[in-house]
Amino acid sequence: MNTLTIQTMLRQVSLIGRKADSVKDRRRVMQNFNKWATAQSELPAVRHRDRTLLLIRLDDIGDYLLFRNQLTAYKKSARWKSYRITLLGNEAWRDLFTELDQPTVDETIWINKDQYLKSAPYRIAIWKQLRAAGFETVVAPSWTRPLLLDDLCTLAAAPLRSFGSFNTNVHECWNRLSDSWYTSLFEPSRPLMHEFDFNAEFSTWISGYRYPGNRPCIEPRPAVLGRGAYTICFVGASIGSRRWPANRWLEFIKLYRHQFSGRIIVAAGSGASELQIVDKIQQQTGAESITGKTLCELIQWIAGAQAVITNNTMAAHMSASLNRPTVIITNGINYMRFSEFQHAGITQVVSVYPELFLRRRKRLGDGLYAYHETVTSDIVSIRAATVIESLKELVPELCIKKVSGECDPFVPAAS
Repeated sequence: MNTLTIQTMLRQVSLIGRKADSVKDRRRVMQNFNKWATAQSELPAVRHRDRTLLLIRLDDIGDYLLFRNQLTAYKKSARWKSYRITLLGNEAWRDLFTELDQPTVDETIWINKDQYLKSAPYRIAIWKQLRAAGFETVVAPSWTRPLLLDDLCTLAAAPLRSFGSFNTNVHECWNRLSDSWYTSLFEPSRPLMHEFDFNAEFSTWISGYRYPGNRPCIEPRPAVLGRGAYTICFVGASIGSRRWPANRWLEFIKLYRHQFSGRIIVAAGSGASELQIVDKIQQQTGAESITGKTLCELIQWIAGAQAVITNNTMAAHMSASLNRPTVIITNGINYMRFSEFQHAGITQVVSVYPELFLRRRKRLGDGLYAYHETVTSDIVSIRAATVIESLKELVPELCIKKVSGECDPFVPAAS
């Protein structure tokens, strides 16, 4: 039995396990939803306040970056400009919101998602706060709404009217239950589109106004001087199947230094697995790490980078928002929504996929690719040389070392 056959068999075994876990997750979420919804019957009766609007946006940092430009639509629209707007947001991007978007709403309520899901007293306190506010209207603009978060917070608020989109969870039973709680539901113009385009369409539907830009945008910041030319490698990702391994990054850095100039800067999140990758890269390459910087500090670093190489995580969306040359290393999950920037007409971003995914896409065409249909070995199979070639195609003017060892000065593209 050859190595390829063994790898194929191991992959199939892993996929069977993932699908079994998905079934267990479906049951667990439904059981918790029923239990938690029953607990809400103990909440006090609601007293609605006129012209009050609650925006629920509890997804992660990358999702927020693809949504945030539409926040201005509510205050600018004839429909909502006279409303007092409260944002129910994810504490993970609180500092980023405060820095970039605070004026777009009147009030904020922040949720620590881990604490909400694990602690009943914390969860009930949030629900009581929402019920006491007496919101007349709730808008839940996420394309995929978690039942236990967005939907239960909508139920806790008990508004007179609520708006969302037809839900797109992996389990249809979740979607049917979720959609039943909203008085009006939005259906996008096509089932496969980039998240930025979906947010724009939803904004037009709910407010009659959309952000006029054709790409996510973080307004340019003053350049930080004295850093020189550098490329950022964002090596983190919270899920193993989305994380390019340390050995691949080491291969990439070796090839990069052979062909390009400029320092390598390594960054990641705070997870233990991510930090281990950073440590290994630092030990074997001497690369500088900016892991541990705040999101606002990371913006400054990305804004000054000559290029960003990243797993399919929030750094990809931040880099795209800053219009930096960006190479995304991704396994293909939710690719039309989060990694096919070029398909959405958003320039300076390319994605590198596993060969397995590319063969499937060629054979079946574009379609949904459920989260349990990939394993860690898929992203591991992406070769460093392939990423290097994508970087060359994306930024041909990137300083290429000459045989003599000299190179032309690098001039960053305008943000």
